[in-house]
Amino acid sequence: MSIHNNILHRKAFTAIELIFVIIIISILASIAIPKLSATRMDAKLSVKAQNIMIAASEIVSYAVSHGGVEPTLSLMSNSIKSMLERNEAVTPANYILNVKVEEINDCIILQIRNPGSNTETLVLSYGATTSKNCDQLRSLIDNEAYPIVLRGQTVIY
Repeated sequence: MSIHNNILHRKAFTAIELIFVIIIISILASIAIPKLSATRMDAKLSVKAQNIMIAASEIVSYAVSHGGVEPTLSLMSNSIKSMLERNEAVTPANYILNVKVEEINDCIILQIRNPGSNTETLVLSYGATTSKNCDQLRSLIDNEAYPIVLRGQTVIY
């Protein structure tokens, strides 16, 4: 009868029960961790797309209010300045901004064409290299709005 009482009053897990619990937790973690990292990347790309659209709006506002543009895009846009500080973009030349995604340095290119002329335009284009995340960023941006005329007959001051 004492053996029966010991079985009924047992308070600890056996080794096999612990192994099963560890296996179940491992399976759940292997499913959840990739989903969380994908969600984090989606959020980063959404923020980056928003920053690009804000940068374009800031450049347009600057060009209209000042009657022209600056060679250094970060002087016209705080959003561009922030992207450069966070190493999310590079400026390979005057009037050009290359937005980076992971190892791709030219996922999206913002460029002012014909600077100083009466046909200044802000153009958004895609770099030659592609990746899943770069394609996703490109899909988040409304490229139908480009090119944006900054000076000329179609701009109303």
